[in-house]
Amino acid sequence: MVKPKTDGGLEFRDFRLFNLALLGKKAWRLITNPDSLWSRLMKARYCPEGEFMTASIGHNPSYTWRSIFEARSVLEQGLRRRIGDGNEMKVWGHAWVPNTQTGRIILPYLPGNEGMRVSELMREDGLGWDTGRIAQLLLPFERDRIMNLRMSPNRQWDIWY
Repeated sequence: MVKPKTDGGLEFRDFRLFNLALLGKKAWRLITNPDSLWSRLMKARYCPEGEFMTASIGHNPSYTWRSIFEARSVLEQGLRRRIGDGNEMKVWGHAWVPNTQTGRIILPYLPGNEGMRVSELMREDGLGWDTGRIAQLLLPFERDRIMNLRMSPNRQWDIWY
C-alpha cells in the first residue's frame, strides 16, 4: 500500500493523515446531513446541545465517536459558515468573517454578549447591516470586512462550507 502506484501500490505516505481525512469526511457528513439516521443517532448520544463542533468527548465514548471527535480538529482548520439569516451563527466563536486566517472575530466579546448571534448585527428588515451596532462592538478592520459581506436576499439559514 505504501509502494508507488507504478509498482502496484496505492502510494499512501502517511496512514494516520489518510485516516484523519476519512474520519473528517464522516464528521463533515455529521454537520451537513443532520437529518440522516446516522447523524441523528450520533447527535442524540454525544451532542446534547445538537451541534457537533461544540460537543465534548463525553463520558464513556465509543471508539467511533473518539475517532470522529479527533478528526474535528482537521475540520476546524478550514471550516467556515456562510451567512443566511444569521440565527444559528454566533458572532464570537464561529468562523464566518471572510479574508481572515481563522475566520473569527479577534476582539473578545464584552460581558453579556458572549451568546450574541450574527442576526443581531443585521438591520430589522434583514436587508443590510446595523452599522451603528457593528461600529460599537467591533474593530475597524473587522467592521469593514463585515460591511462588505453580501447578505442572502431570501434569508436562508446559515450553511457550512
